[in-house]
Amino acid sequence: QIIKMMTNVLLLVSILGSVLSATAEVPRNATQASYYLTDNFAGTTFFDNFHFDTYDDPTHGYVNYMDKGPAFDDQLVAFWNNNQQVYMGVDHKNVVSDWARGRNSVRITSNKAFNGNNLIIIDAEHMPTSTGSLPSGCGLWPAFWMVGPDWPNNGEIDIIEYVNNQNIGLTTLHTSNGCSQANEDTSSFTGYWSVAADGWSPATDCSVYAPNQYSNQGCGIYGPSAPVGASFNAGKGGVYATEWVPGQFIRPFFFPRDQIPQDIHDQSPQPDNWGKPYARFELTDSACPSGHFKNNQIVFDTTFCGDWAGATFPQTCTGASSCNDYVKYSPNDFAEAYWLLNYVRVYTRA
Repeated sequence: QIIKMMTNVLLLVSILGSVLSATAEVPRNATQASYYLTDNFAGTTFFDNFHFDTYDDPTHGYVNYMDKGPAFDDQLVAFWNNNQQVYMGVDHKNVVSDWARGRNSVRITSNKAFNGNNLIIIDAEHMPTSTGSLPSGCGLWPAFWMVGPDWPNNGEIDIIEYVNNQNIGLTTLHTSNGCSQANEDTSSFTGYWSVAADGWSPATDCSVYAPNQYSNQGCGIYGPSAPVGASFNAGKGGVYATEWVPGQFIRPFFFPRDQIPQDIHDQSPQPDNWGKPYARFELTDSACPSGHFKNNQIVFDTTFCGDWAGATFPQTCTGASSCNDYVKYSPNDFAEAYWLLNYVRVYTRA
C-alpha cells in the first residue's frame, strides 16, 4: 500500500511538473514578435514600387540623378541573372561633361511610406565600390535609408551608409530636437558610437541641431560585424534586417551570406532569436518619443563627393587633385559602383 501511494505521488509530481513547465513557456512565446510579409520588392516589378528622383542632390554631391527611362536606356538600372536580381549602377564609360551636374547615377524613393512596427530586410549581393589607382570606394557615397517629409521633423534612418574607403557599416538616426541616446545601454548591441566634434565624446544626440556635434551628424553606431563596399562584396553580400518598433527601439542586424537565419529564408522572421544587433536606438518617451519618425519612405542612392565623401576625401584618398576631378575624369574606376539586390522585403508586426 505504501509503495502504491508513493507511486501515485511521484506520478502526480510528474504531471504537475509538466503542467508548470508548459505554463512557464506560454509567456515567453507570447512575448515573441510575429511578423507577416506586406511588401516584396524584387525582380522585374521592383521599380514599380519606386519613383526616380531627378532634383539636385541635397548633400551637394557631384552627381546627376537620372529619370527612369534614360536610366534604363543607359543601363544604369537593369535586371540580371534571368531577371532575378536588380542592378543599380552609375555611368562608368564617360568623362563627365563640363556643363553637367556630375556623374550620372540614380536615386529612387519608395511610393509607400512606413510608420513603424516594421521589419525591413534587404538581401544584396553587391554594394557600390570603386577600383583603380586610389583605395577602393574613393569618391563614393552610397546609402540605403528611410526618410520622412518635412525633414528633419519626421526623421531619417540611415541603415547602410558609407563613404570612400570605409569598410564597416554606419547606421544613424537624424531627427529634430528631443531625441537622445545618452542613456542607451551599450551592452545591448555589438557596435560602437560615432564620435562627436570634440574628437572623443560619443555622438548620442540624434538632433541635426545638436550642440558639440558636427552639423547634421545625428546619432550613429558603427557595426564592425556589418561590412560595406568591397568588404561586403568579398563575401557575396548578405542580409541587413532593421526592426523598427515605435515606443521601443530601432535595431539593425547583419548576417553574412552563409549565416542568414533559416526563419528569414522561410519568410517567417523572428528577430528575438537573432542575438544582439550591431546597433540599437531607444524609442521610449524618455529618450526619443516615437513621433520623431513618421511616414518614412525607403531610398537607395549612389552619390559622389559632396558634404561627407568630399570633405574626407583628402585624408583618405590621397593621390587626386580633388574628389570632383577624380570622379569626373575616371569613369573606368566606377564599373563596380553598383547595387545588386535579390530583394527588399518589409514585414509588419502582427
